[in-house]
Amino acid sequence: MLPFVRYTHHQLNAALEMVGAASYALLAPLQISAWRTAEPVSFADRTTGEPLDLHLGDRWGNLFDCAWFCFRGTVPAEAAGKQVVLMLDVNGEMLVVDAAGEPLRGLTNVASEFDKSLGLPGKRILPMFAAAQGGEPIEVWADAGMNDLFGFIQDNGQIRNAQVAICNPQTLALYYDLEVLLDSLKVLPEQSPRYQHILVALNEAVHCIWNGIDEQAAAQARAALAGELAKRGGDPSLKISAIGHAHIDLGWMWPIRETKRKGARTFATALANMQHDPDYRFAASQAQLFQWMCQIS
Repeated sequence: MLPFVRYTHHQLNAALEMVGAASYALLAPLQISAWRTAEPVSFADRTTGEPLDLHLGDRWGNLFDCAWFCFRGTVPAEAAGKQVVLMLDVNGEMLVVDAAGEPLRGLTNVASEFDKSLGLPGKRILPMFAAAQGGEPIEVWADAGMNDLFGFIQDNGQIRNAQVAICNPQTLALYYDLEVLLDSLKVLPEQSPRYQHILVALNEAVHCIWNGIDEQAAAQARAALAGELAKRGGDPSLKISAIGHAHIDLGWMWPIRETKRKGARTFATALANMQHDPDYRFAASQAQLFQWMCQIS
């Protein structure tokens, strides 16, 4: 077990990136075919455009060109029992359709003019099999436009992703847990109890995964964050306990016999309060005073 350390904000953000990278494991490339047109065409006419045989890193068109993409492949045997997804990014926007041409999901490129301070752009994950058997054929059709969500070409329009991947669900969930709490630190006052509690929880979570991430370590890290994530906006960040206390000088400005009488009055009041409220707590700091009280008949 590593000794506990307090990670810097830079290290916490680096951990978030590390968790994000570990959320998916690339397995195998997909075959990429496309039919390019100047204007959109229907699913029925998807193969009427200029045919293209494409690979990762290829540019497939000019600004606002259209294309129907077909991604083909096979789920590798090592993915058996795992959650399988496709990672697709053609540096343009895509609409994935089913075998009848009905819309299933929209995908967008990771490269974008989007303000990164508002979150990371890009939706490139297409779920395929919750628990693959291995060997399943893959054929996915998507209608694409050569533009990002603001209408520009990014990264020279090069295809960035077309792969079969395994999703690690516990690690992915940890990524979102970390992201939510790290974002909250940006808006909370640094001296507030809520800020400090979240910072401690983040440190505990990152401590669980700093030497490596697997599903068990991710689960431990999520458990460290669960308490802070469960809090609602109005939940208190501090629990304050007040304990009644009496410090009575045993022989100061009065005779010792008066100290004993004063102790009796104080203890009697405390006992009465305890009978009235079972949660009432009381403390007195002089052992000699307790001994005298025991002697009072």
